[in-house]
Amino acid sequence: MIAAGLASSFSSSPSSAKTTKRGVQSSSLGARSAARGEKKRSAFRSASSSASDSSSSSSSSSSRTSKSRCRWSKDKTTLIFDLDGVLYPAANGYLDNVRQNQRNYLIEKHGLSEEEARRVRKEAFAKHNQTLKGLRSLGYEVDHDEFTEFVRRGMYEYLSRDERVNETLERLKATVSSNKNGKMVLMTNTAERQARKCLDALSIDERLFEDGIYGSEFMGDVAKPMPEAFQVVCDDIGVSPEECIMFEDSFKNLKTCVSVLDMGGVFISGETLEMELGGGKENGDDDARGELNAVANVVVESIGDLFEVCPELFE
Repeated sequence: MIAAGLASSFSSSPSSAKTTKRGVQSSSLGARSAARGEKKRSAFRSASSSASDSSSSSSSSSSRTSKSRCRWSKDKTTLIFDLDGVLYPAANGYLDNVRQNQRNYLIEKHGLSEEEARRVRKEAFAKHNQTLKGLRSLGYEVDHDEFTEFVRRGMYEYLSRDERVNETLERLKATVSSNKNGKMVLMTNTAERQARKCLDALSIDERLFEDGIYGSEFMGDVAKPMPEAFQVVCDDIGVSPEECIMFEDSFKNLKTCVSVLDMGGVFISGETLEMELGGGKENGDDDARGELNAVANVVVESIGDLFEVCPELFE
């Protein structure tokens, strides 16, 4: 396990948000009130329940049973957190604001129409999962600092402290700190300066990620989901990917981590998954959800749900 001896000092409180863990616990993901994406979320809940129902009769809710059946976190020493959609919900409006700012940048700086800006931004992000890198590959001259400052503005209007998320991060930090090899870092495709501002807006103590905050400046020409992006971060931390657990809301990113680099994977389900599914045919969506259940070790709606569904991470 990540470390030893801390779980006994933590008490588990019931959570209103439901979570699922592959082969260990069976529960629905819980519908949000927003109408957009409800059909997809309902289907995902059904798929998740079906995947875990077969084992629910033999697995109790006790932490002892969970620990004995879920060994994926054994020998993992390093926790790597994505930022957007992980430390705060992707559906809170901020990422919509960022995307609109990206379109406005193309309109103001490159003279594109609204329709052109929408098309170009979408194409750029689809190429590299990072709009800045995608725009450069399409031939647009984009200054890194100017672009990231322009598009990330407005965060203090959308982001605020979540007590359960903060408490969970503090518990996980205490756990990894009790292991001499334990580390906890942040890894995002945005700039480090903007990541730190987001942490401030969320009232998350930057010292929780004192082992490293890695962003587009550090990664340079590579970005998630490229395996090289994760590898260069692991190299700088001084660990192998096999020692790490990645916390992601992008299935494309998590798939690279787990299937290519043999990391552990915690998936935060939400708007990013819906966007990656892209409103495709229902059978295709079911296939993607089935693949998610096969890849992710744990699926939650919020980082704040982790202690309830996956107490072994805190040991």
